Amino acid sequence: MKHFLQSLLQLILSPRNGWEDIEKAAVPPGRLLGQGLFPLMALAAVSVYAQAAWHHHVLYMKLFMEMIVTFVVYFISYFFSTFVLSLTSVVADNPTPDEDERAQTFVIYTLGLLSLITIIVNILPVSALVLFFLPLYVALVQWKGCGYLAIPPERQGGFMIVAVCGVLVPPYIFYFVFSIIF
Repeated sequence: MKHFLQSLLQLILSPRNGWEDIEKAAVPPGRLLGQGLFPLMALAAVSVYAQAAWHHHVLYMKLFMEMIVTFVVYFISYFFSTFVLSLTSVVADNPTPDEDERAQTFVIYTLGLLSLITIIVNILPVSALVLFFLPLYVALVQWKGCGYLAIPPERQGGFMIVAVCGVLVPPYIFYFVFSIIF
């Protein structure tokens, strides 16, 4: 998890250099999932309980349900986003294993950044304005990932539409849907 968190920090501080370092490290997506994203998703889910420190009238059963929903949302988002990128022309028609792994890695790091945002929001009493701008920064990090995925400059606009709609937005939509259900 140490390498995963270092890469996330590098993406936050310098997105272009972060993607270059991720490319050089060439860590397989399965390892990133098991040793990076899944534990970070679990930490984001457990961080829901930090809200009890700011809101003293919170019901712990409600927090428990919110914890489950948070983990399930990110878990489903990983598979949905990977599926969306595999269906689009972002990855070649007959993707090589390397291109497919890069797309998975792109999704893993994007969801990792969103998980960090969730942890920050749960631990600190931040305003709605900050909540609006943090995902926009994740979109900037995604845009800098075009070089990592070898997206030609003329296709970067279409890629960003797919990346934002297929990777960045689904966790928020899934969270809204699950919040209504539960």
